Amino acid sequence: MLFYKSWIVFVYALALSLESIIIEYLTIYFVRISPIVLSSLSITLSGIMLLSVGSIIFKNYNDLIKIFTKSWKSLIMASLSLSLGIYGWYDSINRIGASKEALIAAPIEIILIIILARVFLNERLNKFQIVGIFIGSLGFFLSLASDVPFDYFNNPNLSNFIVGANINSIFHTVFSLVSFGDLEAILSAVGFAVGVLFLGKLVKKHSSIQVAGASMFLSGMILVIFMVLSLLYETAFTPVQYLNESPSQVELLSVHRNLVLLFLFSLIPFIGSLSYVIGLRRIGASLTATIGSSNIVIILVIQIVLKELGYPSHLPENIFLATFGCIIGFLGIFVIHMSDLITAKSKRYY
Repeated sequence: MLFYKSWIVFVYALALSLESIIIEYLTIYFVRISPIVLSSLSITLSGIMLLSVGSIIFKNYNDLIKIFTKSWKSLIMASLSLSLGIYGWYDSINRIGASKEALIAAPIEIILIIILARVFLNERLNKFQIVGIFIGSLGFFLSLASDVPFDYFNNPNLSNFIVGANINSIFHTVFSLVSFGDLEAILSAVGFAVGVLFLGKLVKKHSSIQVAGASMFLSGMILVIFMVLSLLYETAFTPVQYLNESPSQVELLSVHRNLVLLFLFSLIPFIGSLSYVIGLRRIGASLTATIGSSNIVIILVIQIVLKELGYPSHLPENIFLATFGCIIGFLGIFVIHMSDLITAKSKRYY
């Protein structure tokens, strides 16, 4: 019975995984659409689709109007945070690949949600959450170091350096391993975590599917504004010779094939958001978040398989460390939600 109710959340996890992998292919290997163009247009289209579905289901526009009129402050804050998270997600994948982005962002996002809820909502931390935070943090740091080549750890000078180094040099070495793409993955986790808190306030007053559609649409429109500004900046400050040699993002999107690809790609975040909303109503937030976080495992497995089949795939340098960090990170997320899962299970039997 539980599997029958939760299969839709596996659709959400799979959609999230496919979205990350396809972002990598569209921004790096094939079309080479910039992350800001891809994120702004696809999220806006997905938001419109989700709003349309919500309107068809409820056949009542009053609640949707109230979201934009009476709850506009929470909606704007949620959308600003989500737009930051979405752009950080897309651009980070463009820099470090889908696998490492998911390995870094997934555990730190859950941890940040727990911490922010404790600080701003005065929610108490239970023992499962505390243990899960420590486990998830370990997975995060392992994933962060997964681009360090395996031979680096076999360097005989490394142990001598650690023993003789002071605290400042150790911190300098650690931060030197963190790339800009890693920082963007962390920033995306912050954006999504803050956005979840504001979305939590909205779903208490309004329909979850309409809240999801409204926040996606407004987030997409915010990204569209930044896209227009970035394209204007590119046109104004890029040398004419370079513009002649390399097609602009507008020229890339004028190709009919690319427009079809963009529309088809927009269906993935739409399906993911819709399945996530349905999962929340069927099995609750904790089990939905736990099953949904399996996307970090799905992405890593799919990309390893693609690499073995000869397809281009941006994997971390140290696959062993990435795999270990993936397992530890997912275990930390599972433990964080353990208490809610036990409570939900006991309510079904008593």
